[in-house]
Amino acid sequence: MKRAIIDPEQAFGLWMGLDDVSHNTFYHVPLEYQRALPPARVDEHDDEVVLMRHWIKDCVDNHAHCRVNRPTICPTRLLDLVRFESSGDIVLVELNKVPGEHILYTTLSHCWGNTESGPLTTKLANLASRKQRIRFDELPLTFQDAVSTTRKLKIRYLWIDSLCIIQDSPTDWEKEAARMAIVYAGSVCTLSALSSKDCNGGFFRTTEKTTDFVFRYDLTLGSHRIRVFACEPNTWRLNGPLMERAWTLQERALSNRIVYFSRSELFWECKTSRGSADLPWLQLLYDSAEEASGHNHHSFMLRSRWFGIVQDYSQRDMKYGKDKLIALSGLAHDYAEREKRGKYAAGLWLVDMPSALLWRTRQQSHDPPHRPSEYRAPSWSWASIDGPITYDSQKLETETQYGGIWLPDDSHPPRDSSEYDFGAFRVREVQTTTSSLDHMGAVSAGYITLTGLVTRATITSDDLHTKHNLLRDPNGWVVGALFADVQTEVEPYKDIYCISIRDEQDGAQVDMPKELEVVNYRPVGDQFERSEMVMGLGLVRIGGENDGKGFRRLGLVRWIRKDFFVGKGVTTIKVF
Repeated sequence: MKRAIIDPEQAFGLWMGLDDVSHNTFYHVPLEYQRALPPARVDEHDDEVVLMRHWIKDCVDNHAHCRVNRPTICPTRLLDLVRFESSGDIVLVELNKVPGEHILYTTLSHCWGNTESGPLTTKLANLASRKQRIRFDELPLTFQDAVSTTRKLKIRYLWIDSLCIIQDSPTDWEKEAARMAIVYAGSVCTLSALSSKDCNGGFFRTTEKTTDFVFRYDLTLGSHRIRVFACEPNTWRLNGPLMERAWTLQERALSNRIVYFSRSELFWECKTSRGSADLPWLQLLYDSAEEASGHNHHSFMLRSRWFGIVQDYSQRDMKYGKDKLIALSGLAHDYAEREKRGKYAAGLWLVDMPSALLWRTRQQSHDPPHRPSEYRAPSWSWASIDGPITYDSQKLETETQYGGIWLPDDSHPPRDSSEYDFGAFRVREVQTTTSSLDHMGAVSAGYITLTGLVTRATITSDDLHTKHNLLRDPNGWVVGALFADVQTEVEPYKDIYCISIRDEQDGAQVDMPKELEVVNYRPVGDQFERSEMVMGLGLVRIGGENDGKGFRRLGLVRWIRKDFFVGKGVTTIKVF
């Protein structure tokens, strides 16, 4: 018997000589879980309610970070699951008018689905009846499962977005959307319907042994308990329709505790730990509240984390494009409060400027990025585009081994990994006009005033490519590349304006096009000398060439030779 290669900390295998003859996987059950949970039996399904109660109680009692900044404000409306408990029916109540102690409630995270009817909703016409009674058999299956699970957890109230927000009242919808951070952060636990594509799918958990079920059995050896698996236990991996929905990103990030109901497994996540029904003690994320809080992080790490959030968010599905900034506003409010990030403008933090401007779209042949027909955000914001975006221009190959950041205990991070030489470039002013009371929600207008070196480059029809377009000087020499935000927007233009923002660092994570390698690397003896290059924005004028209305962004420009800007004076421009 020896430690298993796959998990030497908690698993062991049976060996004969050099041959692994194990047909089972073994895990030591920690003493805490021996006391809290009954032994697993092959012929019995585990009591998942007991497991969920233990996860929640252990987190509430022992995880200091999961209790930090927990709101004491009650949601405007909640579903009361006790008043008609004998019949199973529920009722919509407004408890913000009732003084007293903090109200305990769960929240539901679910996919609405693409059906025309959508989930059961509260509207102005049925608000009064919702406050009288909602029949249990009227609820879609996912809502029924949420009600039943919350009752089993002995929690009286439940919050479901479609029922607790008046869906056809713009005033109520805007107010409640801005309160998402409070609602999810204040919840005892979020119930996440991970595998259900709409409100009719349910939680998928069943007492029947399915093909996804991994048979497990607990052996008691003296004071030790060993969990034996017939095959490898399910790994902690969140896959399912819910992870593709834009709204649920902030629901997950804002929740202190989440139980995920997947087709194959029950998963747990809080700000401190993760677990599964197979291995409830699976992973401790942080050893201390200070480590988990991240308050000692460098500004670069906070910036990198937000860029990662935006990249994930941009890849997710959103039924209504107008919600692009609204569905992230709760997380933005939370980020501003916890990390003291300052002013926020259309999805970007001013403290992250100018790096925040250096995003690009990911071109996809099956669903290429496009700009919505109705105004959503200024062109310099990633929110102005429908489609996945990336901040890979901010990554160096040497950073990838640390996930794009330096180690937290490094008080003197290398300069080329955190800040760069921006030369003459400056962000002078950022202005956005919000279209609601939420200053981190939807915007109706915006501009940014930039100062820097500006020059013009030419794009010929032969230089139009799927992923990038080559830029040339007046003599026809290749001087850089343009990553267009929307490829079809490039075709009408022969010339574009390039504003230099930041030096290009050697070892970029994105490969330089072959056409640029030829001109930017010159042989010097048996070595190659690299030209000095910059990255920045590709811009086009709004309206005519001389109307003075300003510019709009066309894309990200990279590997522009510095000597291309020689003789150009510092210019101030407005980008809308």
